[in-house]
Parts: sequence; C-alpha cells; structure tokens
Amino acid sequence: MGVYEEVAESSHVQRDIAQWEPLTNYNVDVQGETQWVKEYGRYHPGGGELEEYGVDIDCMSCHEQYGLYDAEKRAMAFESGNFSAANDAAMEDAIPVVQQDPLHVATYTLDVVTPLPMLVAFHDAVNAAPTKTSCIDSCHEMNVPTTAVMWASEDYEEYDVHAEVNCVECHTAKEHIIAGSEIPESETEDNQISSGQEESVHGESVTMKSCEDADCHEGISHGPIADAHLEFLECQSCHIPALPGGELPGTTPLKSFNWSSGERVDSYRMEDFAPQLAWSDDVQESEVKVPDSKNDSDVKLAPFNVVTGSWWDAGQDPEVINNPNTSASKGDPIPTPEVKAADSNGDGTVTSEEMQAYDGDSDGTPDYPNAVLRQVDLHYKLGHNIAGSETGMAEPLMCDDCHGVSASETLQQVHFEERPDCLTCHEVQPVIDWAALGYDSDPAETNPPTNFSAKTIDITIPGTKPPEVEREPAF
Repeated sequence: MGVYEEVAESSHVQRDIAQWEPLTNYNVDVQGETQWVKEYGRYHPGGGELEEYGVDIDCMSCHEQYGLYDAEKRAMAFESGNFSAANDAAMEDAIPVVQQDPLHVATYTLDVVTPLPMLVAFHDAVNAAPTKTSCIDSCHEMNVPTTAVMWASEDYEEYDVHAEVNCVECHTAKEHIIAGSEIPESETEDNQISSGQEESVHGESVTMKSCEDADCHEGISHGPIADAHLEFLECQSCHIPALPGGELPGTTPLKSFNWSSGERVDSYRMEDFAPQLAWSDDVQESEVKVPDSKNDSDVKLAPFNVVTGSWWDAGQDPEVINNPNTSASKGDPIPTPEVKAADSNGDGTVTSEEMQAYDGDSDGTPDYPNAVLRQVDLHYKLGHNIAGSETGMAEPLMCDDCHGVSASETLQQVHFEERPDCLTCHEVQPVIDWAALGYDSDPAETNPPTNFSAKTIDITIPGTKPPEVEREPAF
C-alpha cells in the first residue's frame, strides 16, 4: 500500500459526514451533504467522502512547514461552494515560497539520484510532522467552545506546562492514524468507540502516550497517599484546576446550547470556571457524551467541561423515553428544519404540543406524537491547560479541594441530603460532587474529622540532586 492509499484509509480522511452529534445537530439525510460540506468541509482534510465534491486529500493542511497555510481562505472556498478550489486557496501564499526553497528543489527535483536517507532529511524539512499551528489553525480551534483550550493564544505557555510540546509527541501516530483523535471514532469489536486507541490499516494499535510513559513523567511520586489515588484518578483531574471564560482565541466557551426552536441559541461562560470530575473508562460509546458510573469497569475520575445541550427527539427509543436527560442513547433527533416548521403560531418557540402535533407530510397523522425535548449535561473531556507549580491558571488541586464535605453533620446533610445548587454557598462551582459520583459521604472522611487543609503534597522526581545540608566546620 502506497503512502497516498494509507492516508486515504486514515480516520481523519474516512470521517463519516453523516454522523450526527448534538452540538451541530445536523441531519445529512434531510439537510443534504452539499450543505454539510459548505458548513463543515473546512474541518475535513479532503478525500474520502469529499472526493465526489472535487476535494482531494490536502496533505498541506497538516504538513505545511512555513506557517503560510491559510485555513481561512480554504474555509471561505467551502462556504462559497467552490469546493475544488479550496485546497489551492489555502496554499496561495505558501506555494511561491516553497517553490523557491532550496530544500524543496533538492527533494522534488533530485529525488531520482538522491540516496534515501538524505532524501528523507530534505523531505522532513519541507513537509515534516504536523506542528501545533497546523493542528490548531486547520481544524482543532473548533474544540475551544467545548474545552476552553488556550492553544490558539499567543500566551498559551502561561496556561499549559505542555505548551512547548508538539501535538504528535503525545498523540502518537502510525501510518497516519493519530491516537486520541475523536474524528472519526472507530468502532471496536464490542461496538464501542475508543477515543484513546485506534488501529492502523495494517492492524497495529496506536495509543495515546500516558503521563507515566518513560519519555514523560515516569517515576515521579507525590507521596504514598496521593500516588494511591492514581488507581482511580487521572493525573489531569488535579492538574486542570481551572478553565478560562470570556472571549478566547477562537470563540467563547459554551455553558449551554439550545436547539428547541430549530435554531441554535447559546449561552457562554464569561467568567473563569472549574472543570467537573466524573467517571470515565476512556471509551466513547455514543455521540451523546454522558459520564460513566462508579460501578462500571475500568473507570477513573477525569476532568470535564459540562455543557448542557437541548434538542428534540422523536421519542421512539425506550431509553430516551424513560431517561431523556441522562441516557447515552443517540435516540432519534428530529431534524431542525422540521422543528422550525412545527412552530405553528410563528412565535419563535416550539412547544411540546406543537412538536407532537406537527404533520409535515399532511397525511392527517402527527409525525412525532411522542416527541420529547432532551436536556443533557454533555461531558467534554479535558486534556489541555495543564497546570504546574509555576504555570497555569491556578495551583494543582490539593486535598481540601475535594475532601472535607462530610466534616460535620451539617455539611453531610447539605452535600448528600438537601443538595441545593452548589453556587448557593460557593462562589465557584466545586470540582467534585461526591453524591453525583455515587457516594453517600466523603470517602476519605474520618472520625474525628481530618483537617484536609493542613495536608500537603510533596513531589519526588527521580534523579534530582538531593538538597545540600549546611554543616558547621569540624575545626
């Protein structure tokens, strides 16, 4: 299999454009593939299902090394319907520079007589691995609304200790399959969707590099008690203590989105906020991103940005009917053109009565007699904006950020029985809700209560020089 064929089989290229997800709420069967390409083609590298629209695989969307690739020009070509010109538009400014580069000339005009090792050296200087800039500008800036990631900011290094790490150093790649990619999501034998591991065209697994990898943080200790937490807690849970609100490079983080009228209405997080910890087994089983539970297999606590999404469902799936706001089932989303058409009085609000009475085909029978408006707390997993001792929006979490909620009878009653809105007492939403996680009390509480604010976490890094001890001279 040649390189082009390998790329053509990669998950980025083989994205199923008919795949539904709540945020876009796009129904290809009703709204059409062409309109999808206009709206979302900019995030597709070309090839695959876009071949029939004249869009070939755009290698430079990932591999252009001069910083001149113009993703906005490519987006404008898609929006205008000039699909076949999209890739060329992105490289309009870069091509003259590339063509004059001596390395480009050496690579593409002398490759017949150049020894392979030297050719690879030349080629990698011209079209090397994807850089952070190419990943962000070409595609993943779209993650800002759901994860509040600051990677498009000029001062990103102030928000993330990994700011200088290139994406593919953690999102390892093999045969153009990139670990950790959520677009598209490949199915496993269990019909589950893995977000952490994928298979290449030759069946080799590609796994996201872990924090404990030998090339990363292997051997670092936070003390026996904190280290024991790693059996059920991901490192990011403590090291992503806060997220930025307000206008960020890319857009503003979402607090909620609402499709109930057929048009998306958003609310935003205008102030800095805390992630929420929830259970995750790193396997995405549905387009509806709800967390796992404490009793599921292989789960750990991980940080999420919670965005409340609302959309109409036909009410045909028993799981959705019984638990419309907590079910992970995709169900049967009602296409937004039909939701808008159901607004019989034209007031801009679609009620349950209007949606359930809607008769789009005029056959005298309601199309969606069991329609239900779903309101789901969607959990978008976080992996960036990592805080350290000197970098980040806040210090990594300490013991008292999670523990102490059962320190008195009053606190126990408030947190596990009365359960008012957290912001009734707290200025900022706490990162953890033990009751929501399946506990009836703080699992670390003791009798008498422990003063968790007095606890410290000490870090030991292998191979570091021990502290020098000053001694008085012997004589």
